[in-house]
Amino acid sequence: LYQSSSYAMRCGTRFSESMHRRMLETKVKVETSEKLHLGIVVCTSEKEEASGRLDKVRTILMDSLGGEDHVELVNRVVCDMDASYDTIAQRLNEAVCGPEMDNANVIVVVVLGKSGQESNPLPFRTGLDVSHVLRQMTTKHADAMAMRLRKAAASEDALAALFENSVGLVRNASSVLISCSDRGLGEAGTVVRSSLNHLVAMLKK
Repeated sequence: LYQSSSYAMRCGTRFSESMHRRMLETKVKVETSEKLHLGIVVCTSEKEEASGRLDKVRTILMDSLGGEDHVELVNRVVCDMDASYDTIAQRLNEAVCGPEMDNANVIVVVVLGKSGQESNPLPFRTGLDVSHVLRQMTTKHADAMAMRLRKAAASEDALAALFENSVGLVRNASSVLISCSDRGLGEAGTVVRSSLNHLVAMLKK
């Protein structure tokens, strides 16, 4: 850095005129101006009760990821988990890769726990099925980011540690996909917000 500065001084080049300044300004501009276009997929075996809980999930995610100034909701999809594994896999594929998420650069798949049961955060088998399916759909898995998300969710609700989170790219690397439980959702969104901003800025367009 010292040698570069000295060279610039000898050449009469100011930092304000240099390529490094332009590169830095471009990076900052991209990372701060790129808006998150959010798609939400809610997985539940209680579809008839999903509507009200979907509103709560939307509010928590929007707030934890930066609010309306930074996040635009693209679409919300309810995925019925009361089915065989093969059917669940098909429904998740349609929900994540279908036209409803065409404009989303961040897709969050949330597995809802059973309503009214504080001791049962989610149907354990369903959570495993969802994680397994999504793992096969994603590329460039961000395992470290998934672990951060899991730890953050568990810090808000210890039962969230039972869920196997996934983070990776989907839709030909045009969107970031995150899977989580509705337990500890607010803390999970907050801890990955800055990482999401960076990932979205680097996505293929």
